[in-house]
Amino acid sequence: MKGRDLYGATMFMVAISSALALTTTIPVDAQAVVTKRIVGYLYTTTNGEGINEIVRLARYEDGTVGDEKTYPTYVRGGANHEAPALGDYDAQGQTQIIGDFLLTADIGAHSISVFKIDRQSGELTLIASVNSYGRKPVSISSMPVVGQPGMFWVAVGNQWDQPTVIYEGDKLRRLPSDQFLTGDLSKPHPSDKDRTIELYRLDNRDGTLTHVRTLDHFSRENGGASQVAFSPDGRKLAVSTWGIPHFLTRDHKLEEMHPSRVYIYDFDNGMASRRRYFEEAGISGSVGFEWGPRADLLYVTNFSIINAKSNNGLTVLKDGSKQVTKVANYSTGQTNPKDIDEACWSTLSPKKDMLYVVSYVTNVITPFRLDPVSGKVVKRLPLITRGNGYAPSSDSKDVTISSDGKHMYWLGSFASYSVNLYDIASDGSATFKGQYTLAATKEAVGQPGVYDLAGIAQYDLK
Repeated sequence: MKGRDLYGATMFMVAISSALALTTTIPVDAQAVVTKRIVGYLYTTTNGEGINEIVRLARYEDGTVGDEKTYPTYVRGGANHEAPALGDYDAQGQTQIIGDFLLTADIGAHSISVFKIDRQSGELTLIASVNSYGRKPVSISSMPVVGQPGMFWVAVGNQWDQPTVIYEGDKLRRLPSDQFLTGDLSKPHPSDKDRTIELYRLDNRDGTLTHVRTLDHFSRENGGASQVAFSPDGRKLAVSTWGIPHFLTRDHKLEEMHPSRVYIYDFDNGMASRRRYFEEAGISGSVGFEWGPRADLLYVTNFSIINAKSNNGLTVLKDGSKQVTKVANYSTGQTNPKDIDEACWSTLSPKKDMLYVVSYVTNVITPFRLDPVSGKVVKRLPLITRGNGYAPSSDSKDVTISSDGKHMYWLGSFASYSVNLYDIASDGSATFKGQYTLAATKEAVGQPGVYDLAGIAQYDLK
């Protein structure tokens, strides 16, 4: 579920009604594709209401994509366009490449699918789908096991669901029920066992994914995981959560909201310890985050925030010896004071000198220049938009950048079912290059929530 205000929701439906009148793909000359040099492969998932499929695209030297192929997981995807907010949900890191394998979280099947990658061709072979030991797995992260070459620790975040409050006045609704969202939400509840962080070991020789233990579970008050990610040095694990937001209104009621949290743990030899967290009243949706150049900094994107805290689309957190504190906050997206731009997804440039924050509702990216040594935010750059492609309101999600820092790939996940292509200049600015509409989901373009493209991952050919 995504935080759309009433105006945004109205505009969303207007945009959808005109979907078929808009250009949704780039004409591609078949012979030209044949002669382009492939430099790597990019993957996302259809994450539809039927069987979830992995979509493979070749990445060409000029930044374009093509040669699409799909690979079924044989388990259900996570979309449900008949649910509130058309079944939308928030998570980052749902599809990851780990060693010679691709892992994706199948939220509709409560499992993790493991595929072997043929590195030269990008072809995938399904190895297995493994129990997520919770409900609605949404995020995956990994790090090598120290002293054991070819072995990886894999962390998986189970979100369970997204309890929320929608509308206002006489129309106000609490989901899944008034009973669920009243009283002391910090007290134990049967659903707590399904909001978890699970640890696995992945064997890079054969793709065996073995469950090790539950690292933590969360109460309904502050929600389940939106993202999990090991720090670059592997000594910490961070988790962002959903909280209890108030949506589909311009007047977010603090009394109806419960703050999201960002947890940090020390991690050593498969054990998580010294749990600490940051929360702030009025911020109820922390989704994507990136570790800074130092392992004590996190850049966190926030979407469900009260009007008084509209300049908290991005928060910078510092992990101290005993607690996590906020050291800075910044506005994201549009500057219209009547709109709260709700940021959700993020990525860092390969040199860690640029942070790109995606806003789902308004389809923009807010770029921030960083000091690559200290991690300090130096400057906010002009917004990056979806160019001349089809971009209905509430569509933009995951984004990634090529390893040479020259090309950006940005998903239109919820209605355009597209990969939006950009060239990145040396100053971090990005120029729209075109839009590739996935053949696997093309018949549903303009029908929001039939699919919900989940996660984006890529690698380079050597």
